[in-house]
Amino acid sequence: MSQAKLVPGATVVVHWEANPVSAVPNAVKSNRTEQGRSKKIILVADPEKGVQPRPGEVWICRVDHVTSPKAENRGAIFVKPVSRKVEYQFKGVYVDPVKAQLIATVLQDPRRNLMLEGDQGVGKSTIAHAIAKTLGWEYRKVSGGLIKKFVFMLGRYIPSADGNTLNFRWADSKLSEILREAAANPRRKFLCMIDEFTRIDEDARDALLDLIEGNTRVLRLPTGEELLVGDNVVFMAAGNVGEGFTIRREDAAAKSRWVVVKITVMPQAEELEHCLRLYPTLSRADMDRALTVVNKVRDARRDPKMRLSKSPCTRGAESIAMFLNSGVPIELALETAVTNQYGGSADDGNSEAGRVQKLIVDALAQKS
Repeated sequence: MSQAKLVPGATVVVHWEANPVSAVPNAVKSNRTEQGRSKKIILVADPEKGVQPRPGEVWICRVDHVTSPKAENRGAIFVKPVSRKVEYQFKGVYVDPVKAQLIATVLQDPRRNLMLEGDQGVGKSTIAHAIAKTLGWEYRKVSGGLIKKFVFMLGRYIPSADGNTLNFRWADSKLSEILREAAANPRRKFLCMIDEFTRIDEDARDALLDLIEGNTRVLRLPTGEELLVGDNVVFMAAGNVGEGFTIRREDAAAKSRWVVVKITVMPQAEELEHCLRLYPTLSRADMDRALTVVNKVRDARRDPKMRLSKSPCTRGAESIAMFLNSGVPIELALETAVTNQYGGSADDGNSEAGRVQKLIVDALAQKS
């Protein structure tokens, strides 16, 4: 971007470096944008912004004002940080670079909460962990199965023996434990990942609304205690898709509290390399052939005549790789890892499993 285009309101990608003359910890300075050298770039003080650039990071910033705008080398560009520009790859999990940037942008906005939506086993939890590590945040995960019921989400009273007397003591839920930990460490950022969100009952989901939005976020316990959610807690969730469970069954008002990013399986080339990393002695040709068949089943889910409730996931591809690496014939590997995940039996053409099995047999019969 030329100096002439650095006008108030414009966006600019800034490469930040340490400012050794400043007494402020992790202070930054810069005179380099994505387009090359620039005049001095200065951060505008913004006490309400929770995440600030650190040395070595690249950020998307918005120009606030420019001093001496016609001068090439003198003056300064005052900017406000928008979001960190994160360019990374997830080990073992593929995410489109554009979606990776969307994810990072949402998580860095304190007014938004992120929901990853995709088939089970596609790698949503792995992605969340990788993001937290990349951003330098603490990663904590809560399983939706553990907080399925409203009372389980908060905690519970458990019996405690004291001699001949039976007493009860309060035990925090996993969610309550995380909120206490974050409150005790206000200088650390926590990414609280609510996994299997689609397993949570509606009353528990409604209670979560007080946690994920509003100026005062709080979790009210049956003990009368209120756990305040600090600015250092960022919420993220993962929801499965399919006829049995989907966030689309949630009411629109609740769903609107989340920014939904859809996660899909890796491209075949990426998935092939992933499986080969897990099983280095695996035949590349056999696994590539198996993945070609698996992707035909995935494509068939969009066919209304097939009436498939789900798609083969990455875990299924890993199971196929395990079988092939052990010498199991490709036909049996596909039937065990793919067909058996569907209802019915492989020899019943009217069942879901039967339709998938016929597709697999026909695909294997085709000349490669």
